[in-house]
Amino acid sequence: MQSTDIQAAAQALINRRQNKQVTGPLAPELRPATVEDALAIQQQLIVKMAQAGDSVAGWKCALPIEIDGLKDVPVIAPIFRNSVCTDSPCPIQLDQGVCKIEPEIAFRFARDLPHRPEPYSEQEIVAALSGAHLALELILSRYLDPDSVSYLEHLADCLFNQGLFVGPEITVEKAFSASEISFVLTGSPALSESRLDGKHPSVYPQLPLFWLVNYFSQKGIDIKAGQLVITSSYAGVIELAPEVTFRLQYEKYGEIGLRFEID
Repeated sequence: MQSTDIQAAAQALINRRQNKQVTGPLAPELRPATVEDALAIQQQLIVKMAQAGDSVAGWKCALPIEIDGLKDVPVIAPIFRNSVCTDSPCPIQLDQGVCKIEPEIAFRFARDLPHRPEPYSEQEIVAALSGAHLALELILSRYLDPDSVSYLEHLADCLFNQGLFVGPEITVEKAFSASEISFVLTGSPALSESRLDGKHPSVYPQLPLFWLVNYFSQKGIDIKAGQLVITSSYAGVIELAPEVTFRLQYEKYGEIGLRFEID
């Protein structure tokens, strides 16, 4: 892609965010054709969001995947500071009339990990963490028909991320042991109790975290103190009606109590 097309694609995606629009695919000339195109659009999105007064509060990631005929495709997207919530009620934009969330664990960095030639060891990465949190990723596709859009277009648009709710803190040691979590969802009005057996898609949530730090380091991107990293949902997407007060218990790890209000 030409630099002008990358800039235009990033601006088009920012316009959707700022105006809370869900529309069709990008114009053909603005659609990324390679992983490098998609990540370049993401980086321009970060630049333009910073110019508008918003910064990167963290990242969502997973281990690389095979998709659309491509191998070792990164699963990475920024989470912007103005979309991070720690209190109830939490603003959310509805997706097809419902609130969509993914239960996750978020790791928080206590200090910077600047990019460097040599890889970071797992011990160095762990030493840079201040803790972990129960968290909910807020999900939204800004494409009217997301199934018809390529993975690269979703990657450019931050992989369905709408925001992040950061819940109670847990220890890093507990987070590292959280391979499987059973969830209990309750709430009112008219939300019957449901149980979900969750399993982290990478077995342990820290494995994508370790991968992300060194992938970024190779790309010349720094991890900043205070940033949060989520590393995939334990139970896919959970759909909730708006204006419902609910509690999501994370087995022995704690619980999140929350109400969403339509933004």
